[in-house]
Amino acid sequence: MSANAHDIGLPGLASKPGFFTENRLTLYASGVALGYAIALTVEVFRRISQVRPVQLDQPCVDFMWMWLSGKLAVLGMPAQAYDYSAISTAQRTFFGLPDCALEHFDYPPTMLFITEPLGLVPYSVAFPLWIAITLTFYLAAVYLIIPHRTAVIAALAPFPVWFTAILGHNGFFSAGLMGVALVLAENRPWVSGIFIGALTYKPQLGILFPVALLASRNWRALASATIVSLSLASLAALAFGYETWPAFIRALAERAADVSGDPHAATPLVSFFSIYSLGVSSSAAWTLQLIASVFAAAAVCFLWAGRFPYPLKAASLAIGSLIASPHVHGYDVCILTIGVAFLVKDGLSRGFLSGERTTILLCWGGLFLLSGPVPAIISLVLLCLLLRRALYPGEPASVPQLRGRTNAVSVGEPP
Repeated sequence: MSANAHDIGLPGLASKPGFFTENRLTLYASGVALGYAIALTVEVFRRISQVRPVQLDQPCVDFMWMWLSGKLAVLGMPAQAYDYSAISTAQRTFFGLPDCALEHFDYPPTMLFITEPLGLVPYSVAFPLWIAITLTFYLAAVYLIIPHRTAVIAALAPFPVWFTAILGHNGFFSAGLMGVALVLAENRPWVSGIFIGALTYKPQLGILFPVALLASRNWRALASATIVSLSLASLAALAFGYETWPAFIRALAERAADVSGDPHAATPLVSFFSIYSLGVSSSAAWTLQLIASVFAAAAVCFLWAGRFPYPLKAASLAIGSLIASPHVHGYDVCILTIGVAFLVKDGLSRGFLSGERTTILLCWGGLFLLSGPVPAIISLVLLCLLLRRALYPGEPASVPQLRGRTNAVSVGEPP
């Protein structure tokens, strides 16, 4: 390393001048996060300070149906959450609003374990409480991957963070579950399986986990996840009634029929299948989605079966999960932060290849276009980036060297 090397708190970031320094990343990310926080505070206050939490001329906020499903569970009518007319009636009863863009509950009954506690408190309390708890969980998962304040602050900067918070949706919770599960999968597989099993509340996001666990022969994590998934399903039937499962299946079939039959129903999606809403035929959209899903599954299988650094494996599974699922919304893209965190973790330990950090920065900017296939394309670019990293035979552009028992590192010119 060169004689003029200097110590920084986050390995590798100061090895390239310009934007990619610890102080500048912290400053810029803090500015973006502060802007989000101010806008969110104003918006949340506007909503909860009124008798009606949503203006009549605006679409319903997604958190409404989450709170309503929990309220129906508290009232002993959880199966009613899957009935459009029943949840519309509940909406008018609790909010005094006419019908709006609010569909029935189409999550597995295990989701009611999450929403029922929300129904125990008023909407004005539940909304900010849900955001605060799940955002903390999301940031904690990022910190487990890269234990440094810059990483946590940077995790607040992607646009999907704002999008999730303003809707009050479950993107933070999903990302947190996936992040913690991947952190633990290598050395604590039984505990990791608990979080993987909990992720089945949104099963479309976990379809590549069996592929990865089978490819890596991680039988303990697979067994744990299976046991937890079946246990949660059984407990949900006992807690909320067996009829909730048939109601969920019917609601899911109705949603699938709506999306496949109506291009406008695919508009909120950000997967490759979303091109259906842009005028492309349904068969062409499904074909593109299938090709992307197979590619993502093959990449995950290749990396998890091989002798590659674990952060690359974890990154591929997080990023590939977004590519493989046709039913991905903007708030789900918070999972991309988990994948990028693992990718950056590998860069901080082994050095970054030429163009990697610039590509990641461009992908961050591209997420401000959180619609159509843009997030799916960004996910594909990042997956190719980490495949290149796994297969690249040359020397990295910069290799940080850890020293001592602290986070301080000495960074100089490449050897």
